[in-house]
Amino acid sequence: MLLWAANFPLAVSVLKHWDALAFAPVRLMLAGLTVLVFTALAGQLGAARQLLGEGRFMLASLVFGVSALLFISAQARVDAVSAAIVVSSMPIWSALLGWLDGSEKPGLRLLVALVLTVAGGIMTSLVSAQGTGSEGSWSGIGLMLAAVVFYVWYSRDMVLRYAHYPDIAKTSASMLVASVPAFVVLAGAVALGHETRSDFSGPVLVEIVLLVCVAIAGSAVLWLWTGRMIGVTVAAMHHNMVPFYVIVLAALGGAVVTGQHVLGALLVVAGAAIAQFRPRDRKAGVTQPVPAGRKTREEPLR
Repeated sequence: MLLWAANFPLAVSVLKHWDALAFAPVRLMLAGLTVLVFTALAGQLGAARQLLGEGRFMLASLVFGVSALLFISAQARVDAVSAAIVVSSMPIWSALLGWLDGSEKPGLRLLVALVLTVAGGIMTSLVSAQGTGSEGSWSGIGLMLAAVVFYVWYSRDMVLRYAHYPDIAKTSASMLVASVPAFVVLAGAVALGHETRSDFSGPVLVEIVLLVCVAIAGSAVLWLWTGRMIGVTVAAMHHNMVPFYVIVLAALGGAVVTGQHVLGALLVVAGAAIAQFRPRDRKAGVTQPVPAGRKTREEPLR
């Protein structure tokens, strides 16, 4: 989440020099290639090739690509704080999808955890917005919400259906496939006369490398690994620490961390702790590797 938090201010800065449609496929492709290098070093290229032959995997990866395209388009329309507020709804969507597919059962523990984590994420984000003078457009907020729902669906599919595949192989393969719809949309927009902007000058290139090869690539691998270990819903609760981390990073540049920031962060930590606390022999949302071809299920939060 610390890596992912760096994505928000970096993306806002890069998109001052890049068109969102042009940057979306570049972001996915470069991140995918970065992880692919480590996939090869880990000797997992065979697993990546096997995944590319799975029809469901290809579908989920394309949905991921649509999500990324919506996300980067939304970031061009909203400020970092507004984006963080919308993304704070991620655990709610994960819990809802889990209830619909039967892998999770809503209970008091889950409801309390959701309320605490979402409230903490919003509290931290709202105080962050004070005095910024920037507001998110409704179109940007709608695009961001759609991106979140698609991304949660993709994440759950990767964790539940492909738990027996290496996380690094899943990440590299899915990112490269996800870049395809982004490139298609870019080509269509250019054919229709859309003017794109790009900038590879020194300072911008450094930001792109930090954004894509570090923040996005690194957090993507850790996200799938964490989702497999503790469940996507609980992992998404930890995601609501991102607004606090964004402010901490901004504090390095002179921003002030207030008591409300700390209180919001403590609410998120409390919610995630409640969701994860289980007796010694049980852990919420843990999925164990299963033989190829079998679907796994997240253990329900009761």
